[in-house]
Amino acid sequence: MTPQDYDRQRMQSNFLESLLAVLVIGLFVLAIFGMGGELLIAMAVVIAGVLVNLYRLHHAITDYSCPSCGELPHERVDERAGRQHDPATPNCLHCGKELSE
Repeated sequence: MTPQDYDRQRMQSNFLESLLAVLVIGLFVLAIFGMGGELLIAMAVVIAGVLVNLYRLHHAITDYSCPSCGELPHERVDERAGRQHDPATPNCLHCGKELSE
């Protein structure tokens, strides 16, 4: 996974979390005001779809993240050294923890 793919998936995950919050609030508002049952079911199905997609994205992100610091372990940007990329390093470039795989 390239750093651009990682950043894109992080942004998609953040967007889906925000969308999920808005949809859940909308579902509660519709339920409180007693709107039609079909609309509530449709909202619940959309929320379930967002949850599944969010779970998939979080799973993909954690597969490529350092278990200690949560960052992309083989990519680091430093102010003085610039961008560092070492795909063969056995340790995370951020926290120095040894990577299992």
